[in-house]
Amino acid sequence: MTAPPEDRVWARHHRRTGAVLIVGAGAVGGFLAEELARIGFSPLRLVDPDTLAVENLIRHPLGAPALGQPKALALAAKIRRDFPSCDATGHHADFLALPADEQRSLVGGADVVVAATDSAVCQRHVNRVALAVGRPAVYPAVWVDPRIRDAEVGEILWVLPGRRTPCYECAVAFRQGTADTQAARGARVDIQLVALATAQVVTALAHPGDDRSAILDHQRTAIYLHGLTPTSPGVRATFPTTGLSSRNVRVPFPSRPCAACHGWRHVASSPETGAAGTGGRPGEDGDGGRCWPVFAAVVLCIVVLFIVSVAHGRHM
Repeated sequence: MTAPPEDRVWARHHRRTGAVLIVGAGAVGGFLAEELARIGFSPLRLVDPDTLAVENLIRHPLGAPALGQPKALALAAKIRRDFPSCDATGHHADFLALPADEQRSLVGGADVVVAATDSAVCQRHVNRVALAVGRPAVYPAVWVDPRIRDAEVGEILWVLPGRRTPCYECAVAFRQGTADTQAARGARVDIQLVALATAQVVTALAHPGDDRSAILDHQRTAIYLHGLTPTSPGVRATFPTTGLSSRNVRVPFPSRPCAACHGWRHVASSPETGAAGTGGRPGEDGDGGRCWPVFAAVVLCIVVLFIVSVAHGRHM
């Protein structure tokens, strides 16, 4: 007796997926959880302290029947109904308030961790726990800036532990006052685009030996997405054309040791770490920092040759 076609499809998907922890079951985290379940990821663990409010309905996968219910619990129940083979569990809790051993257990039980909260404090904390436990992490968000439309630009940062890539706190220093990010504002369609792209990054991180992992470039660990809305003046330098587009960006290690991952430019450029190189402003490759030692050596050689030639001329 053969299994029904849908069971065979799920079995095929589950051979290629893994476990994901999503901290934040709001707009981005909610759509991302559904997409990961659709791809075949299992188990999914969702952590969020909030309940679904009326203002959430226009940009959340849960509908009016879930009003007043905890987002993480209601979303996990919906995923189990829609995707029966997905083991989805919700935790109605603030990740920051969980005991340290429970935080580490949740993070350690995942192949990939996603932090999609609207709290910079929580994002930083998830970053530190993921680094300590040694799990890859993804930080999807939308830009919040008075110069641009809500959710016009999405940002997906991915981090590998062991200083192989800059971490979330490195990226915070990298932005240096540019647009802030959070995960729960803007138009539904643009938020869904961010969630779809994030799902592909999660898949690549969960299966580094798979062909799909080729979408990741260790030298460019942030992805900027522009939605379908007209381009605001504040982002035309990054997205000169109107409409849907994306850009991979090199996030540099900071010039001083990062407080979270302890990575910095000198260590990152050493052959032992194999980490991503240094960089400059968003959208720039940032290879200029590597050229300065060579340039200085060339100048020094020229000066030495000049001094030798002058001294030689005086003795003639």
